[in-house]
Amino acid sequence: MRILRIFLIIASLPFLQAETVVCSFAILKDLCTQICEGTEIEVITIVPNSVDPHMYQPKPSDSKAIAKANLVITNGLNLEGWIDGIIVASGYNGPILVASTNIKPRFLGNLPDPHIWHSPKLIIQMIENIANGLSATFPKHKEAFTKNSVNLRTKFQTLESNILELFKNIPQEKRIILTTHDAFFYFGMCYNIKVLSPQGVSTCDDPSAADMKKLINQIRDLNISAIFLENLSNNKIINTISEETGKSIKGILFADTLKGNDNLQNTLMYNANAILKAILKNDDTTSQKTFMQKLKSFWKKITAND
Repeated sequence: MRILRIFLIIASLPFLQAETVVCSFAILKDLCTQICEGTEIEVITIVPNSVDPHMYQPKPSDSKAIAKANLVITNGLNLEGWIDGIIVASGYNGPILVASTNIKPRFLGNLPDPHIWHSPKLIIQMIENIANGLSATFPKHKEAFTKNSVNLRTKFQTLESNILELFKNIPQEKRIILTTHDAFFYFGMCYNIKVLSPQGVSTCDDPSAADMKKLINQIRDLNISAIFLENLSNNKIINTISEETGKSIKGILFADTLKGNDNLQNTLMYNANAILKAILKNDDTTSQKTFMQKLKSFWKKITAND
């Protein structure tokens, strides 16, 4: 009888549904994975980290993945205009969690700005939303979700303090950057940095000739030198601006994806450090050298506490 029971258990394993969460894009997957640490919940993403979520083209396999999910997590705020169709096609009727719930976004006309993951303050609300959704779907893991979400909130609170410390000695008139599309508004609000961009909140938005002329004049008038490409964007527009203004491009920022295999907190710190270095390159050599010495000391401090 014992052998028979073991045989029946083994035979039934392929039919047992794994606990699965499907996230719309890689940044949500990263947050969800960190909150699910210590559980056996499988967290997958529809949009790979190497693909722009604004312009993603769904595949039949996406509907199949959603059909098997226990929970679907989206960002909302018009980031994933393609997702409703594949949810309907999948036949999925389970819970759908919108990570931006209770967050008041910026609007450009009628369009909300979806890039809330660039502000640690807003990320903390996203963490709370995701943890609550996970607890409702998988109540047996609630203790793990609560513990992990508390730890993760602390990490982002510390991150915000560390980035504020990085920029505290930068004069306001130097806190201006240019990026490919309008993805860094929330970053700018958090750290008092003015962010310009030729494209709107979506990488699908192309600037008009009048907008380009206005932006080029702004760059010349304000003497902006902190100009960045984004890792997934069409570089043609920024390269044109660089040629027209004679300003060199200072590096790459990560707007809608993670930096390689880094988590979100390390990606945000990378962006902040890249922006800081670009601003410092335009400072007086002596003051830049002094500040870089302070920066190295500060980095040793936060690395030791990580």
